[in-house]
Amino acid sequence: MSRTRFINMLQKGREMLMSGLEFEVEKSMKSRKLADLTLWSELTSAEQRVLGALFRKYAGQTFSSLLPSEVWAKEGLSGAEAKLAFAMLRRKQWVKSVHKSWGECSFYIPECHLAMLTLAYTDRLERSVEPMVGSVRYVIKEGKPHIAGELLHLLAWINKEGLPVTGKGTIHKRTVQKLSTLTIMSQEDFQQMEITYDHKALYPVHVVILLDLLLCLNLVQQTDRGFEIRQDKLQQWIKLSWFEMHGEVFRVCMERYGGAGSEMQQFRYQLAVLAPGVNRWCRVLCGGGNSGFHSWLHALAGWGFGEIGENEDGELAFRWLIHPVEFLSRGADCGVYHVDRLHEQEEMQYGKFYVQPDFEVMVPPDVPPEVCWRLEQYCERITRDQMSIYRLTKDRMEIAAASGVKWEDIADFIQRHGQGELPDQVFVTLKDWATVGENVQDKQDILVFATTNPDYPEQWKRERNRRSTQKSPFFYNGETQGLMQLPSISGIAVDCDEDKSDYFMIEKSAWNERKADIPENWHREWRKYHLSTERQIAMQAIEWQVKLGIQKGTDTFVLIPHQVEEQEQWILEGWCILDPNETASRTEWRTFIPEDWDTMRLILPDDV
Repeated sequence: MSRTRFINMLQKGREMLMSGLEFEVEKSMKSRKLADLTLWSELTSAEQRVLGALFRKYAGQTFSSLLPSEVWAKEGLSGAEAKLAFAMLRRKQWVKSVHKSWGECSFYIPECHLAMLTLAYTDRLERSVEPMVGSVRYVIKEGKPHIAGELLHLLAWINKEGLPVTGKGTIHKRTVQKLSTLTIMSQEDFQQMEITYDHKALYPVHVVILLDLLLCLNLVQQTDRGFEIRQDKLQQWIKLSWFEMHGEVFRVCMERYGGAGSEMQQFRYQLAVLAPGVNRWCRVLCGGGNSGFHSWLHALAGWGFGEIGENEDGELAFRWLIHPVEFLSRGADCGVYHVDRLHEQEEMQYGKFYVQPDFEVMVPPDVPPEVCWRLEQYCERITRDQMSIYRLTKDRMEIAAASGVKWEDIADFIQRHGQGELPDQVFVTLKDWATVGENVQDKQDILVFATTNPDYPEQWKRERNRRSTQKSPFFYNGETQGLMQLPSISGIAVDCDEDKSDYFMIEKSAWNERKADIPENWHREWRKYHLSTERQIAMQAIEWQVKLGIQKGTDTFVLIPHQVEEQEQWILEGWCILDPNETASRTEWRTFIPEDWDTMRLILPDDV
């Protein structure tokens, strides 16, 4: 069978499979979105408003204090209500806190909530992503083959060649040049991102990202001798499916390389959750020609996650080649790692490679990573695309045999995982090569391969069945140090929430003490007071940052007082809530004088 015919046949079959698969994935995603939004809908109205304001302002970036009182007033909340709602959000783990190394306590919304909050607060955000109207005129940048395959190839190369460093702790210049050409990723994919790292003159940015990924995934560790593979993690890694690998890599990319700042973070999540789906174009609205947006899209294409286009009006367009929401729902911060029924089935799809008479090996994208890893030991990679081409070589076969791999195991592996019969001349030649290797006496400095079990296919299936009922291991935990020190994670010493303090109950206890210092009827009853007492009540509302209720005849107003102005007679300024019974209250700045009400009372937050 010719290479062209085989590729065409494979592509048709893959399209038929993916059409049904994408439909099932989208159904799964919709049900999960509804489940996540249900958790958010269980929050009180005040908690939702506080969370929404913080998310709009900071996204997942750290902040040191609550927003000013005028922000909460526009939300229809008093400062006290916002503070209590914030304490409850900390209790429910919607907001967490950390101590910086210099003692300051900062807060942040955990990464695992950001995708769902992007959906919940879509109307509050400045939209960066919209459905496509019309068609794409041309593709600006196609997506490269997925990054997980590149990492696997790089790991195999390091496992074989090693990656030592100089006395200064840097990689040798010649080795850096080799790494730069070893991958299909290029410097142009990430040059616009302006990533900061040491030794910029020596390391191209795409090489830094590859090594940083391996470090952050805990697949490689940096020592005084060089970059060394963590063999225990490697053996776990190659047993994952491509889907699971993509999930781990995508989380690293989202958290580390997309640029700091709430605007960029919100753009990344809008692109992930508001785009219409896999292989469907959406408009990207780059207000003011935001270069950060452009750089992120080019990086996604470089990793193989998406493609960039331009519509008929010359506007920027993007389409995903993966399901990003599926990966974002697996955040470690919330203790969630979910591989649903559909993807358990997808993992069990067992593709096979095709060995040609000229020793070339055609590897479709559904061949499992563990099989590809084994191929890396016997072959040299010629080209990598959606269909990758390897070539069986005498050098690799001799090294494998010399390291203890029996010819029978090699032949069994190729026969079991290859499509069709192995050509006779290939079989004979491979046996000769392996026999030469088995006769090699000096085996020093020869790579020892870990996966040599002749029962490998059955073992692989048993492992897949076992993992379908267990949680997959985490490789990236968000705290591992790579080659880049990022502002969002630097200087953090300890999690403030580890002491398990119930900040909501602390706030309630403080309110019990405050209430004991004033007459109970001030907040229990609507009453007419002496002018000086009314002024005292208004000042108390401002000090406590609580609401103040006033009545004039049959009209009742709820105020968020801001200040008392002393003029000929004192006046009260603040925000008047126009529709206090609505979920999202509207407010208006107003001025009141004592003649504007008959009775009044303090309105304390609920549950205090």
